[in-house]
Amino acid sequence: MDKIELKPKTEGVFQKFFWVVTHRPNQVWKMGRGYLLFEWSRLWRPIVLGQSDQIRLGRNVRIQRNFSLSAERPHGRISIGDHSILYENAQVESYGLGRVDIGPCCILGDTRIYSRATVRLGARVVSSWNVLIQDFDSHPIDPDERALQIESLCARFRPGQWESEQGVFPRDSNWSFPGRAIEIGDDVWIGANSTILKGARVGRGCLIAAGAVLPGGEYPPRSLIAGNPARVVKSL
Repeated sequence: MDKIELKPKTEGVFQKFFWVVTHRPNQVWKMGRGYLLFEWSRLWRPIVLGQSDQIRLGRNVRIQRNFSLSAERPHGRISIGDHSILYENAQVESYGLGRVDIGPCCILGDTRIYSRATVRLGARVVSSWNVLIQDFDSHPIDPDERALQIESLCARFRPGQWESEQGVFPRDSNWSFPGRAIEIGDDVWIGANSTILKGARVGRGCLIAAGAVLPGGEYPPRSLIAGNPARVVKSL
């Protein structure tokens, strides 16, 4: 596909606003608020995000909330390609050595991306509401190990008010958050309520059905992917 050069069209904004006023008057406040959030975020971006190399934004990236992006120092990285759009409820976070690379012209709705390894989205990926993409395991599967982790988290949570019969803190958990890279190709549509887990590799042009849960594995290009656990339903 040829690269498309996008240019802002002010007259198009006013035409769209007039159309909403005349056809969907109850949506005027919602539309106006959305534009204001994009502009407010753009104005405050140099202060909120600073000049750090940890978060890199391409040309004309539009974000409704700068706090949607969080890269843990010193090694976390987030990169967002030209012309991409992140709506208010999107959340992109990298921890430890985590890296998130989002290609050009991507649209993220109510989508949460958490990385301790690598998450890559190709060009023109569109995600719907309540989507989770996470490349690591947050908690152990073994219940005894998980109990130790949770007790340790609770004991050291601030403000601290830990009490126990022994009067001592539980020992620290050694959970290392094991992870594997997630790769999502160009032109993928991620449906609402989908979950993409560590090690998933989704080929170009796939459609992920609403509610699908993708464990690690290979999903060929131009596939309809559905179910929990997800499988390829048919070729598109």
